Amino acid sequence: MRGFTLLEMLVVLVVASIMLTVVTLNLMPSAQTVLREESQRLAFLMENGAMASQAGGQPLAWSGTGNSYRFWLRTREGEWVRIERDNLLHPRTLPDAVRIGEVNFNGRRLEPGSLVVLSPELSAKDFRVSLHNSELVADIVGNGLGKVEVVAGKTP
Repeated sequence: MRGFTLLEMLVVLVVASIMLTVVTLNLMPSAQTVLREESQRLAFLMENGAMASQAGGQPLAWSGTGNSYRFWLRTREGEWVRIERDNLLHPRTLPDAVRIGEVNFNGRRLEPGSLVVLSPELSAKDFRVSLHNSELVADIVGNGLGKVEVVAGKTP
């Protein structure tokens, strides 16, 4: 009865390691994929927040800084309170590589953490929120009609 030679065993190990490497690389999302998914998620949440604001007649807002963002609700007394326990609009933390960049509201740059109001009025203002990683930028753009979309940004 003949066994395997050392060379045959090494060939099998090399082939197995190459296959494992290929599978691992395919399972790990690229920086571009992560940025695209996060920007699409934020656009979806902001658009739904604007629709909920219009439907309920109660102002909602968004704020973000660094790698996290949250939504806010204005009470009848006019005070902004954080939304903590909503299934859709709860606070979120972005993946490590993704950061919130420049935020513009009605053509004016806002300081980090400032509120972007998703007004219940049909005359809502335009806004632009940039998300970036080390390589790419994605802009989330909302218009006064409640439409929010992702557009390719410029490379940093």
